[in-house]
Amino acid sequence: MKLELGLDVLRSYKRLPYSPWHALAEFVDNSTQSYFNHEEALDEAYEREGSPLEVSIVFDKEGEGLIRISDTAMGMDHDELTKALRVGLPPDNAEGRSRYGLGMKMAACWYGNKWQIVTKKLGETTEYTVSVDVEKVASGDADLDESSVEGLDPNTHYTRIEITDLNRRPQGRTVSKIKDFLGGMYRLDIDDGKLRLTWQHDPLRWDPDWVFLKDPLGGEYRKEFMFDVNGKIAFGWVGVLDQGGRQKAGFAVVHKRRMVRTWPDAWHPETLFGQAQGSNDLVNQRLVGEIYLDDFDVSHTKDDIHWMDDEEDQVQDLLQQECAEYREVAKRSRKGRRLAEAAVQAAAREIEAELQSPEMQDIIEQEAPEPEAVAADDEALVAETDVATADFRAQIPGRAPVEIIGILDTTKSPNDPYVISESTSPDRVIVVINMNHPHLSQIDENGLLNYFRHCTYDALAEWKALHQAQSMDPGTIRRLKDGLLRVSLDIEMHHD
Repeated sequence: MKLELGLDVLRSYKRLPYSPWHALAEFVDNSTQSYFNHEEALDEAYEREGSPLEVSIVFDKEGEGLIRISDTAMGMDHDELTKALRVGLPPDNAEGRSRYGLGMKMAACWYGNKWQIVTKKLGETTEYTVSVDVEKVASGDADLDESSVEGLDPNTHYTRIEITDLNRRPQGRTVSKIKDFLGGMYRLDIDDGKLRLTWQHDPLRWDPDWVFLKDPLGGEYRKEFMFDVNGKIAFGWVGVLDQGGRQKAGFAVVHKRRMVRTWPDAWHPETLFGQAQGSNDLVNQRLVGEIYLDDFDVSHTKDDIHWMDDEEDQVQDLLQQECAEYREVAKRSRKGRRLAEAAVQAAAREIEAELQSPEMQDIIEQEAPEPEAVAADDEALVAETDVATADFRAQIPGRAPVEIIGILDTTKSPNDPYVISESTSPDRVIVVINMNHPHLSQIDENGLLNYFRHCTYDALAEWKALHQAQSMDPGTIRRLKDGLLRVSLDIEMHHD
């Protein structure tokens, strides 16, 4: 009895939990590792050619679509190409970026059902081409179509992979993510001038734009660290950003000088950032760093570290010890005010006292106004507002287009409502914020944006409830507003 893998395993590769950028990174890993394996010979060739290693990714969306990955690395001879096509056979150097003998095959099958490799090795005169039809191979026909061209210039060197009959097409937001993530993953190679990586012929790079907080002596809050976990070395640096953002914080995880995790999907260990990255506090906006984990294993899709036993817990605990001081620094606002657990508890106690006050009891016991009377008052107040003088205006397109008109009214009385809105129109929402309401005197400049958000999103949630859900149930309105309140964080994660 023996364990055998059937050829139909190739079909399952299209269902792997890849991201589009990590799948493409498999090809870039092979190209860059080919360079590192033959660095001396290729550097001589690149000096003659006047260009470093180039890896080009092109998506041709015409017709059935095609993805082409081309490189100017060492190339392969026939034996090396044959070995590269064997599933699960590790390369001769399994300590680099190409480790398991799976990546290129899995990624190609993930993207498409047909793919072709064209390659020529530096110093050789023969180009080899082999074509793979996944369905044909999975059905039991393992003989691949191959051909060769002889008598070529020995100084040329390249590998080109073309994927067709696509399972997935890069488009929309995915394209910008591919560019951002690939530029980030290989930024060390790019910054060193060892790699020119392009998407649709445009060079990719990633500029972190880090500005670190200054310490009392004028230096930067940035330091290096190193520790040992069961004989495996972890090292890197940690810093505190002067002006951060949730998408900027966290640790890039680096393995063999390639980012396994990078911004905006950096690693947020719980010991430093809290569960599920914690809340959107200053630590989750300003604590930043890189951790190099070359001695540890990576997952087969190379999108995370493959931890053994309690390695992750140990790394998190030791990293927390190294970064504890900087975490406390990150918790301070730029005015020196600490936003810590004590501040949260103080706010909770304050609102508790407010709710139990005689003034609150008085307002709760007052009779609620008739809905018709409120609607009439609001309608009258909106009617006397000139929408042409809007302070902010937005046209939201889509299946249910709507225009949002916001007015910051400085003519209202302090006794007028804090906000009035008109949401009955199917294509327009008017929001009038009373800038003389006494509550505004309790809000500093940092809180003003969130106040405007709440006023505007109350009106927009009511509009959605009325025109999309056909319900003015309070729970429905709260649920709709919950989605609106998450928009600003989504924007920050994607664009800031």
